[in-house]
Amino acid sequence: MKSIPAARGIQPFDSSDKGEPVALAPRNVFLSNAPNNQHCLTRWTNYYELPIEYRVEIHHGIFQPSNPTLATEFMPDSLPEKRRFLVVDNSVDDLYGQEIRSYFDFYGVRAHLVIIRGEEENKRFDAVEKVFQELCTFGLHRREPIIAVGGGVVLDVVGFVASIYRRGVPYIRVPTTLLALVDASVGVKTGVDFVSDTKGPLKNRMGSFHAPCAAYLDKRFISTQNTRNIVNGLGEIMKLALVRSVTLFELLEKNGARIVEEKFQGEKLGEDQVINLSIQIMLEVGLLVFLTSRRCTEYWFSHCGQELGPNLWEYDLERCVDFGHSFSKIIEMQCTDGIMHGEAVNVDGFFCCILSWRRGLLTREELERVFLCMKSIGLPTIHTLCQPDTLWRGVEDAIEHRHGQQRIPLVRGIGHSVIVNDITREEIVQAVGDLESIHQ
Repeated sequence: MKSIPAARGIQPFDSSDKGEPVALAPRNVFLSNAPNNQHCLTRWTNYYELPIEYRVEIHHGIFQPSNPTLATEFMPDSLPEKRRFLVVDNSVDDLYGQEIRSYFDFYGVRAHLVIIRGEEENKRFDAVEKVFQELCTFGLHRREPIIAVGGGVVLDVVGFVASIYRRGVPYIRVPTTLLALVDASVGVKTGVDFVSDTKGPLKNRMGSFHAPCAAYLDKRFISTQNTRNIVNGLGEIMKLALVRSVTLFELLEKNGARIVEEKFQGEKLGEDQVINLSIQIMLEVGLLVFLTSRRCTEYWFSHCGQELGPNLWEYDLERCVDFGHSFSKIIEMQCTDGIMHGEAVNVDGFFCCILSWRRGLLTREELERVFLCMKSIGLPTIHTLCQPDTLWRGVEDAIEHRHGQQRIPLVRGIGHSVIVNDITREEIVQAVGDLESIHQ
């Protein structure tokens, strides 16, 4: 169950100072007639924990008739007919639309498909309204799931819709890009971008935490992605390797170029290891953050770390998986040449590697090793927006987003990380100079 550490200014729940338990709800409601506040006469404290459970499953042929999962799982018994409400990326519909429709026809399930556009520029509230209109017409029941089929934009939009439609309905994720496979499909964050009158476009400024029923992953979809989109997904995987796993980094060093060429469809173990290890790291990392802050290392060792942690809601804001997400949001939102999310994350990540090197956290040999690995895969390591003023705005945004402190993850030797709060503007200026020198 989730606990709320002081990182958000709220202390973990302690019933001893909340008053006396109420007879009919002794574990949840506490009454105090003399609270420590001269203006308050009576106080009730309500305490509830929110259990979360969802599946992340890897399938082969999720829309093949031999696989009944999407036609049967989480289908409410109370419906007058077997039916599904799907929101599908327009590019996915072009490639797989007929297969998807034939799949549900095979099982006698009426499929209602809503087609929306992917890509960051379409991640706006307009997409939310479109899905809302379709949901109202369809008459979705409170316990009937929405199925999202697409990349990260579609998954984020549908997750946000599910969190606010009738104050929350279930949904299922079917990611169709490598980036979504290892990132958007795994956690519980949802959201859309917002265009501020004063600050311009702001990434994920409207959103919520809303867990899916399940995420069904099928690497077959990657086979129809172009090289740039596959490399884009590897930007997020590289992030995980640098801050969490030497093993994953070595897999990318050894197999990265081949995996891109074979589009994760090869018969060797490297492809599956890269995806499986990336997903496992994402699922484990919340538990590690929580246990470190609560000093429960014995619990970690006894459970081997193989369970979902209580930091899904980011109550602890010192998150190593924020690596690559301090400067990239500014680059991504201000870029006019269409930089992709994973590309921006990698540019951010390499810049943070330079900051790490300048602080003595990485050796020069390690920095060059990271650079060569990124280049062998085709990941970008610099952008025209890598200028001191722009990057310093990233620091300012991080302070606002992370509750008053920078909390910027840096690499402390490949596979390890440290959170810092004292990056200076002069340090940014010097690191930009180093970045430009490396690329001359």
